Amino acid sequence: MTKWVETFKGAVLASEYDAEAYMNSQIYVARFDQATWFLLQAIGVTPASIKRQRLRVAIVRQNYQFLAELRGGELVAVKSCFLAVGAKYVRFLHQMFDCVSNRLVATSDCTAVLARLKTGKSIPLPSGFRRRAQTHLVQLARRSPRRGRTRARSRR
Repeated sequence: MTKWVETFKGAVLASEYDAEAYMNSQIYVARFDQATWFLLQAIGVTPASIKRQRLRVAIVRQNYQFLAELRGGELVAVKSCFLAVGAKYVRFLHQMFDCVSNRLVATSDCTAVLARLKTGKSIPLPSGFRRRAQTHLVQLARRSPRRGRTRARSRR
């Protein structure tokens, strides 16, 4: 089973935009951070469960792409999926959309590991974690030479 997970919905609030009414870049980052926790929750990982195990989720690589600006009052949604699941890491993608136009406005491509709180060392991912993450694997289509865009397709 392959699917994207809706991981955030909201509006650009007055406290989140600049004098020109454009959403601040720190808010894009915060929204993607919130989306990460909802993606992890979709596979049974919560802040409380991580804390009980004396672990933490460590983002070891994160790449943002800002494609269009959001303005005050606009509605926004984030959908997320896993791109790769390894023995010690997961790679996931967040896509942020303007809800009215359905226009892709930003992406965040991340690689994360589980690490012990005491040592900071990464650990192998538990088999249940890997198995559940694999249910949300999506394979991205290659870039089209004509348009330079990528489209996601589900892996069957």
